[in-house]
Amino acid sequence: MNYDLQSFPKIDPRQEWRVIGLTLLAAFLLKQIPWHGWALLFRPDFVLIVLLFWAQRRQDGISFGLAFALGLVTDVQDGVVLGQHALAYCAGVFLVQHFRRRLFMFTLWRQAMQIFPLLLLAEVAALVVGWVSTRTPQPGWVLATSFTGTLLWLIVAYAGKMPAARTE
Repeated sequence: MNYDLQSFPKIDPRQEWRVIGLTLLAAFLLKQIPWHGWALLFRPDFVLIVLLFWAQRRQDGISFGLAFALGLVTDVQDGVVLGQHALAYCAGVFLVQHFRRRLFMFTLWRQAMQIFPLLLLAEVAALVVGWVSTRTPQPGWVLATSFTGTLLWLIVAYAGKMPAARTE
């Protein structure tokens, strides 16, 4: 099933921002779950997935200022180099906004195949910033988190078809 930009019913902008705020809060809470060992290698970036979802669904998009601020909060939350996630989130939001109309032409599965390289690029950007500044990269974790992030994208996009989450 293809998604048309006009197929999403409009809702009140005040409720729209409540839904966006609640989903971002839920993403931050999911990020707080303590992950250890191998599970840490497969942990998707919940906040990035939600940001990309809303950047695609909102007509005026999610601002780069919001993406940057959420990236800084995520950096502080994870205890990594300040700006590492901020750069990745801004790059991801830019790419989703750039390919927004193209993404709407595809089914959910094909959207996921388009989102995978965007997630991979955002993860590589965060990896490079972290690697250049302080830590050495762990081999293979970027592909694993991008793959699990793509699977999470399918879940979020399917849940986004519910009337309460549709915003255009």
